[in-house]
Amino acid sequence: MNLIKTQDFALRQAQDFALRQAQDFALRQTQDFALRQTQDFAESLARKAGELLLKKFGKTKIVTQKGVADFATDADLASEKLIIREIRKHFPDDGIIAEETASNCQKATFANVASWVIDPLDGTKNFHFGIPFWCVSIALQREGESVVGVVFAPLVNQLFSARKGGGATLNGKKIRVSETAKLADSLVVVEIPRRHTSGKRFEKDVATFTDSLKKVRRVRAFAAAAYDLCLVARGAVDGYLDFSRSTKIWDAAAGELIVREAGGMITDVTLPDFKFPNVSVLASNAKLHAQFKKLL
Repeated sequence: MNLIKTQDFALRQAQDFALRQAQDFALRQTQDFALRQTQDFAESLARKAGELLLKKFGKTKIVTQKGVADFATDADLASEKLIIREIRKHFPDDGIIAEETASNCQKATFANVASWVIDPLDGTKNFHFGIPFWCVSIALQREGESVVGVVFAPLVNQLFSARKGGGATLNGKKIRVSETAKLADSLVVVEIPRRHTSGKRFEKDVATFTDSLKKVRRVRAFAAAAYDLCLVARGAVDGYLDFSRSTKIWDAAAGELIVREAGGMITDVTLPDFKFPNVSVLASNAKLHAQFKKLL
């Protein structure tokens, strides 16, 4: 009798475990489906913003002077207006951090579980002066973690996309970071030191940057952080090193996830994690990450 009771108890436990497993699987499937739908929305929205920007390329006006060496154009504002309008239409309860209105968004964003982090035109100066390195960056974060990331470079029709746990793609095809293992063999893209930082800080950053040139094979600088991170994700370059110390969270939020989902590593070398508003980014494959960190 005791044996029968023991067997019956074990059977019920097994059934309960199987039921919980099935329920957990169904929940994960439902959550992933919803995330895929959100990713599709972000991809479509990035393309819409990109189409708008293409019409304005080479025809911009500076409308806001944001600092000694920083400005926004009418194209930045038009793209941001479009993106925010669509997000508010489809996700009215979500928070938003957008580059050109960031000062108005910080409090609202951190009060929300879900927040969109937007750079409507990454590479504004390139765009304004007719240099073809610029893109749109859109990310969805939940409790500070990017779960959807999309970067669209209209001039070359490259759409980089990722969702948490779903891998990273370029125009629908899976991408992976490089396999380069030696620092001396590496090709890196950098954000160069900013002259408008403090004198001592700038001198130190220039010295660090100059020293790094001797240790890698080749260096490129495109001045569009979101796109640069995607170059790491697709294995076109081996690392992204930020010597500017002033990359913004909207520059990195989408690219961060795309790099991770492509098998890469990305860290903020000045803070414990990616926080509003400034980050100093290092992204690479796992084999080179520790080596690159020593350069910064």
